[in-house]
Amino acid sequence: LTLHSLSGCPRATSAMKKAKLSGEQMLTIKQRASNGIENDEEIKQLDEEIKELNESNSQMEADMIKLRTQITTMESNLKTIEEENKVIEQQNESLLHELANLSQSLIHSLANIQLPHMEPINEQNFDAYVTTLTDMYTNQDRYQSPENKALLENIKQAVRGIQV
Repeated sequence: LTLHSLSGCPRATSAMKKAKLSGEQMLTIKQRASNGIENDEEIKQLDEEIKELNESNSQMEADMIKLRTQITTMESNLKTIEEENKVIEQQNESLLHELANLSQSLIHSLANIQLPHMEPINEQNFDAYVTTLTDMYTNQDRYQSPENKALLENIKQAVRGIQV
């Protein structure tokens, strides 16, 4: 209130009358205020949803970081395994080459020795020939005849020069 309104000034009184709101204007203001309150509730709800989404997003990002770390570790392990396999493959190739050389040396050394009931040693019958030789040496009691003893001695002499 101003000094004029308290004193009953006609100007102030007319201004106050003009400032009074009609019922319809008051209803409009109340509706706007009520809509504002409803909007405020909606905003609070949206803020809560945003907060939940941010938390979920943070959790997903943390999970993604864990997955990336696991993937990196797995890739590193795979690379290590591949390198180890490559070394093993090279060792296998070397051993196969050495075995082939030993097989050829054995075939060459035993070329003139005839085992009973077998053709002379060659690449095709090599495994069967070695199996027969193994049997002869592990079961020498079955090969006690003078011919077999002489054969076993000839075999020993033939393979003595092979370097392993």
